[in-house]
Amino acid sequence: MAQEGAQRGWLSWRGPDQNGTSAETGLIDSWDVDGEETLWTFDLRGRGTPVIGNGRVFFLGYEGEGADLEEMIVCLDERDGSKLWEIRWSDYLTDVIYDRYAIGSPSIDPETGNVFFMTSAGRIVAVTRDGEELWQHSMSEEYGRLTFPNGRTGAPAIDDERVIIHNITSHWGPLGPARDRFHCFDKHTGELLWEATPGEGPKDSSFSMPVLAWENGRRMLYAGTGCGNMACIDARTGEVVWRFKMATGGVNSSALLYKDKLIAIHGKENVDSSEIGRMMSIQRGTLPGADQKGVLVLDPSLEQWRNNRVAFTSSPTLVGNRVYQTTLQGDLCCIDADTGKIIWHEKLAPDQIHASPLAADGKLYVPMNNGSFHIVRPTDEGPKVLSSTQLEGNCLGAPALAGGRFYVHTTAKLYCFGKPSESPVWPTTKHSEELGDAHRLRIVPADTMVRAGEAIPIRVDVLDGNGAVIASGVDGEWGAVPPFDLKIADGMLRVSPTSPLGTGMVTVSAAGLSTKARLRVVPVEAYNQDFDRVELKPHPADADVSFAFPPAHWLGSKLKWEVRQLDDGNKVLAKTLDRALFQRAMGFIGHPDASDYSMQVDIMSDGNRRTMSTAGLVNQRYLIQLKGNYQEIEISSNVERIKETVPFKWKAGTWYTLKTRVDIAPDGSGVIRAKAWKREEAEPATWNIEVPHRNAHTHGSPGVFGFAPQSRFHVYLDNLSITSNDA
Repeated sequence: MAQEGAQRGWLSWRGPDQNGTSAETGLIDSWDVDGEETLWTFDLRGRGTPVIGNGRVFFLGYEGEGADLEEMIVCLDERDGSKLWEIRWSDYLTDVIYDRYAIGSPSIDPETGNVFFMTSAGRIVAVTRDGEELWQHSMSEEYGRLTFPNGRTGAPAIDDERVIIHNITSHWGPLGPARDRFHCFDKHTGELLWEATPGEGPKDSSFSMPVLAWENGRRMLYAGTGCGNMACIDARTGEVVWRFKMATGGVNSSALLYKDKLIAIHGKENVDSSEIGRMMSIQRGTLPGADQKGVLVLDPSLEQWRNNRVAFTSSPTLVGNRVYQTTLQGDLCCIDADTGKIIWHEKLAPDQIHASPLAADGKLYVPMNNGSFHIVRPTDEGPKVLSSTQLEGNCLGAPALAGGRFYVHTTAKLYCFGKPSESPVWPTTKHSEELGDAHRLRIVPADTMVRAGEAIPIRVDVLDGNGAVIASGVDGEWGAVPPFDLKIADGMLRVSPTSPLGTGMVTVSAAGLSTKARLRVVPVEAYNQDFDRVELKPHPADADVSFAFPPAHWLGSKLKWEVRQLDDGNKVLAKTLDRALFQRAMGFIGHPDASDYSMQVDIMSDGNRRTMSTAGLVNQRYLIQLKGNYQEIEISSNVERIKETVPFKWKAGTWYTLKTRVDIAPDGSGVIRAKAWKREEAEPATWNIEVPHRNAHTHGSPGVFGFAPQSRFHVYLDNLSITSNDA
């Protein structure tokens, strides 16, 4: 593992104090993009903030067009912008549109120098500062992450041994309903430590990055959510401490911690009025009572002040008792942090979306959406604009600052400007505490997926009342519910190749305490399901129907599909119609490392010659659909990137068979193939469609897909099989 000891620099997009400020001095007062203050540029589109650690610059970007568009993380030498390394990847199975990529930032671990980031497709990745991959998770295929057209990912928060990310997921069991969630991973191993669900049903995606603080001996995390709340979570255990309702939509901006207050802003409709947007201050430090059941919902009386500022995702900056905020209307505002009074506001641009100001050396460095960049000296009497310059492209990311050098990334390029410093100021803080008595156990990983026949590490940690680890890897008495065919010994969980598939809990007792963790057992690539042996029960909403939920290990499928018996007595999988949110449904069957496999399924749609539904398969992160209303076979991944179709006539009420495979060449290119035919007829020798992809997806979980437009007509699946391409 490549390390250089303690890292110094701008290690996350909010900076060393989590509020967009720096203690550096002697910084430039003006910048002309064509002048000598511009030290270097790097041509790559992006929408986030670069981070800098020990002389290296890391940032997300994207290049290429159509099917060849790739996201990437790039590492540069801070001195001259020369490229040291890069890693590229293609988008898959998302709704991202209009090249809305790299709307997020990496984060650098201050201890090891390792770098963490999340792709638009939801892969959380850890690499060394030299670009060597340490671990990764596909959040969609492992935890049911949902995607949205805006492509926003935010940035991981690194806190001691923890890496915390923010998503909306629809998993299994109690975590099946779509909710805004936080996932915490061990930064060294990638093992899941906890997952938290602080809110209600989301109205919007949120990428509010958590801010962290010590509160009564506990490490607390504060962040906005997609359901319009500001939430407080124990960062060590994942326990949701409280939430406070702010808005009817997502809260995207990061919060400020000031004295005993939490200051936050949003750009959605307010909960107590039809007005859009608000900045407010909330009293923090409240803890639930010993008899509190569920999440503590803070009373509105804990609001200390409010004003009518509106910001969609731009986050506030704190200097002393002054808050500086750019607003949706393109204003830069100065606000009294104690009272919420707006001291002044200055129009800098027509509007503002994501970018946030940076404060240092008595000045504000302010990028705006239209690509203008301003250096402003604020006083209580008003702002003095010292310089303004026009950059190429739009500014959507906040600036970064390290060693006198500023960095700002636009939708055209990365700019480095300023005056290099020989003696930058780096803050150093260290928290010390005394460990308490054993209070709870934690199984690591807290939620995992394992293939039948596979073995994974597992351990038990003992935590004190404040969530600190006082012992790790202790012995315990293990069990599983339901009783999977597995064995836990010597720090390993081993699942038999013949174990039942499904979901359940691993349990453990040790040191007079007990706890449990979630387990999902999935198949190896060879798999068959015809639903004939599924036992049905009366439907809770339809008295004339018997049904069963889909196989438990099919991730994200429970409320979207159900097994039904047709009039001919055949049991099949039917797309549900009672939830408009799930009229489009994707479910994952196996492991994201699966590769080199073929899939086949029978499909039938209700409807008529004018209106039918759609169904298909997910093969190695490609979506292959039999589209009813379009009378086509379609192969896509992200439809803005890869979408190819051929005509295929099919009728409602008739069974058809769809078959697909993905072949990868040694150079990384691939071909996705599909064919369809009437089920009672012989399989055709040729493929209906073959789509080449130069930067092919080399692996991915098999899955199923259904789309019932306006939830009008069922579409059915039967006789699903997954086989090796060699077979």
